[in-house]
Amino acid sequence: MTRVYIAQCLCGPNRHAIIALAGEFDDEAQAFTMLIPQLRTAVGELFDAGVNRWCGICGAVEPGWRYEVGRTRFRSMEEGRAEMEKTAAGNLLANALFGTHGSEPPKKQ
Repeated sequence: MTRVYIAQCLCGPNRHAIIALAGEFDDEAQAFTMLIPQLRTAVGELFDAGVNRWCGICGAVEPGWRYEVGRTRFRSMEEGRAEMEKTAAGNLLANALFGTHGSEPPKKQ
């Protein structure tokens, strides 16, 4: 049965969302095969555009980021669109409110 899967690039160890993609797939393996390469490409494009290589909230650097795929409860993108857009907006707000690292690399402790 087709479901919506989400692939996320998460900082490690705090799992703050860096970027995510979603799509409809038959199973997790298919979602992983299709979404993870696209996600890695999107992260590379962000870096090429000058986006920092660290989490803006906690400062975790890019080599520690991880890529994960998980199934949502949604049967279609249309069914999940409003909630996914709400989550994306919340993530942007969290970065605006709590993102403290800005354009300066995080300091080593």
